[in-house]
Amino acid sequence: MRRWLHGSTFGAVSSLAAARPARARLGRWPYDQLVAHLVLLDHHMEPSTADVARWVDEAAQQGAHAVRTGALFPNAAPAFFDAGFHVADTLTLLARDLDHLPSPGIAPRPRGGAPIKLRRLRPPMLREAAEIDRRSFSTPWANDAEALADILDATPYHRSRCVHLDGRMVGFSISGRADRSGYIQRLAVDPGTRRLGIAQLLLADALRWMQRRDITRALVNTATDNRAALALYQSVGFEHQPGSLVILERALP
Repeated sequence: MRRWLHGSTFGAVSSLAAARPARARLGRWPYDQLVAHLVLLDHHMEPSTADVARWVDEAAQQGAHAVRTGALFPNAAPAFFDAGFHVADTLTLLARDLDHLPSPGIAPRPRGGAPIKLRRLRPPMLREAAEIDRRSFSTPWANDAEALADILDATPYHRSRCVHLDGRMVGFSISGRADRSGYIQRLAVDPGTRRLGIAQLLLADALRWMQRRDITRALVNTATDNRAALALYQSVGFEHQPGSLVILERALP
């Protein structure tokens, strides 16, 4: 279940947002066929209650028992609250400027072996990456292969890399670029191979890719209680941004 939905524009928005129709992508939530996944296609968007009502009706017509949104900026949430949605999770937004990055340093050598190398994460490898994602994130926040493919397509340009040890994938990252902003969209390391420097290597690669493409600012969001992820991003200069992102949910009759 994946469709592109169009709604009306909301009157009380900026001139930039008002020039664009309210658009969203409706799909299924990973590992749960009965939950619809509603993703706004512009984080500046301020949908109307009529927009949200249409999207909810479309999900119900496709047999969903509930609708869950992607991460919403504060300006997008009011119409969903008016439509009966509640908070399912709260995310912390972090950002850092890319005018200066530390030198790459030496790639880690796990167990005294060869330096860890990055490989391109290709579409046939997404199922293996999804297994790492499932082991790294608790239900219902894990991504399946289809959801990871959607993440790859979420921005006009992206970079995806993975790490293999002893012949199996142990970590991956997906980053995107839109205009002059860069996004760390997903980064996961198998719990059994953490503390080897894999996450730091993947993150450094993504930031250097952004800098080479004249991206001025990198953003990432993570669960407010994910202390390990927060520590990782803060260790390379990411800073908390005002406000929080929310994932909202509503049961359908």
